[in-house]
Amino acid sequence: MLELLFLLLPVAMGYGWFMGRNSVKQNDQSAKQALSIKYSTGLNYLLSNQQDKAIDYLLEALKVEDDSVEAHFAMANLFRKRGELDRALKVHEHLVHQKHLPNKDKQQAIFELGKDFLSAGLYDRAEVMFLKLLKNTPYSLKSLHFLMQIYQSTKDWQQGIDLKKVIVKTSDKKLLHTLANFYCELASLALEKDEFIEVIELLEHALIQDPNSCRANWLMAQIYQNHQQYNEACQCYQDIYQQDKEFFPDVIENMHLCYQEIDEEDVFYKFIRKVYDETGSTSALLKYLSHLEKKYGVQKSKEFILFALKRRPTIRGFKHFVKMQMAVPDIENSAESHAENLEVIKELIASYLNVKQRYSCRSCGFNSSTHYWSCPSCRDWEQLKPFRGLEGE
Repeated sequence: MLELLFLLLPVAMGYGWFMGRNSVKQNDQSAKQALSIKYSTGLNYLLSNQQDKAIDYLLEALKVEDDSVEAHFAMANLFRKRGELDRALKVHEHLVHQKHLPNKDKQQAIFELGKDFLSAGLYDRAEVMFLKLLKNTPYSLKSLHFLMQIYQSTKDWQQGIDLKKVIVKTSDKKLLHTLANFYCELASLALEKDEFIEVIELLEHALIQDPNSCRANWLMAQIYQNHQQYNEACQCYQDIYQQDKEFFPDVIENMHLCYQEIDEEDVFYKFIRKVYDETGSTSALLKYLSHLEKKYGVQKSKEFILFALKRRPTIRGFKHFVKMQMAVPDIENSAESHAENLEVIKELIASYLNVKQRYSCRSCGFNSSTHYWSCPSCRDWEQLKPFRGLEGE
């Protein structure tokens, strides 16, 4: 209540100045008296906590002049912050309908009204407001961001893609990244229908908009792998590593299958060793250990994992080391006891890992045990990455 009263003080001063400036005009006296009565009535309603009636009277009493527009915006923003969207809408709609309002203020009113509609979940009406601002206005870029947010919420992927020309002109990386993901969404739908050619075309468009979209290459790799084009799939997986090293651990197994199909496992393990050396990834470490054990024996594999755990200890790495110890006990005479103790340790670590989340959103911190391309919390694209450190990669 006090916030609103202080907010209206400059409006009252402006109103008094307006009345004084025009007091010499006798013909306007009756109109001014009527406005004064409405203004006083509005304040009385405000003081008695009847805010809806207060707003109606105040909006009618306060003629929107250049010197009072900011007060109107401030009052509406206060309502919006307090969650009173219906009142914010009323003020902004009042401003939009003022025919004499300067173009700059009119555009701001339309933009704020669009934000009100968006906050209220009225996506169709918010879309109309933001579309009005796309042509050469100070709000073009912000409106584009809100429009893409609307289309993402309503899953109108094609609607967002229809704005491609406008988005490309902005050269805004976030918008281009979002646009690439819209193409990926359509590609996923086409993939479900086995429309191979259309999927490839859509993914190529995605990579044109955002060459660093690992999601596009991930879908491309799936297509190639499903159609037994393993060389192409392997190249896509290598591209994913260059685009997003944090996401790469999730594709290691599929990448291995493709290299097995073309009988080039040595090339694969050489690449995985490079990945481990550069990133310290636990998934890459475990995959490389299986190669060492198969080619050089358990002892060589043990030596390598001990070195790796000293370099970068992780729970998953420790669990694997315990598993190796259980498979080949060091002391024959105490093998049963040794294995039993290690089994307990292994189960404790496994239980701990089962209750921990695997992915975290780099934008908002949302945690999940399942990977999502679009964060369920902040809706940002491709920001859920595997945890790093002791509990993760």
